[in-house]
Amino acid sequence: MTRFFHVLSGAVIWLLFAALGGALIHANIPGVTENAFDFMPPLQSLATAGIGGIVVLLSLLYLVTFGPRRSKTRYISFDSGNGSVSISVSAVRDFIRKLGDEFGAVIGIDPKIRDEKNTISIDLDVKLQTGTRIPEFSQMLQDRVREGVHDGLGIAEVKEIKVRIQEIVGTPRPSRRN
Repeated sequence: MTRFFHVLSGAVIWLLFAALGGALIHANIPGVTENAFDFMPPLQSLATAGIGGIVVLLSLLYLVTFGPRRSKTRYISFDSGNGSVSISVSAVRDFIRKLGDEFGAVIGIDPKIRDEKNTISIDLDVKLQTGTRIPEFSQMLQDRVREGVHDGLGIAEVKEIKVRIQEIVGTPRPSRRN
């Protein structure tokens, strides 16, 4: 609903500016026949006509830049031996998230992919369940992601995989020590 009001208010503002600019230009053209803009007295000023032109150009600029921006899809490209293969970075992220689901200790995983010269680097921001042995878990996750990206996607050159534990979630288990 907010988007609707934003678009509606933008359209109203644009129409007002366009009408004002047109009126300023029209009022400065001598000998023009009567029409909707005759409510303004002829100003006969080149400066006023210039201001009207600027207002019209600004309203057109607003109209051109108002539309939604499309995000540019990034791709990782590599040679498969039979030709070039391109995989979107978002597809690689989704694939790695699914690999993270294989680990019961993973609450959430947010992969960040950096495309470098003929290789990729992967940063994994991970939320873990409490009680997880982080060194062993990190090694298993790195190995599984490297294997999955190589076997499942065909990307052979993975420069590095960084695991960053962002949060440890859950209630701590009671200690068995007395």
